[in-house]
Amino acid sequence: MRSLVFEGNTWTAYENLRERDKKLHKALRSVLKEMLRGDPTTGMGKPEQLKHSLSGLWSRRLSRKDRIVYKFDDKYIYIFAIGGHYDQF
Repeated sequence: MRSLVFEGNTWTAYENLRERDKKLHKALRSVLKEMLRGDPTTGMGKPEQLKHSLSGLWSRRLSRKDRIVYKFDDKYIYIFAIGGHYDQF
């Protein structure tokens, strides 16, 4: 089973989301749990391998405008962004 690693300020974004939007936070938790239990390339949120300058990263939808951006290996899932549609890049 993999572990989560929150890169940069993503833990702060996670905590802020919990206070700001409980419904979206619940969706995020569901996506994270699913990724930890199974294959990070399949499942809810329409997993999409990113291209060009973001190649190597994956994205999943949390809402119409919000995404989680991540990459993974055999041991960890690295969270790089939570929120707007690739705004942090």
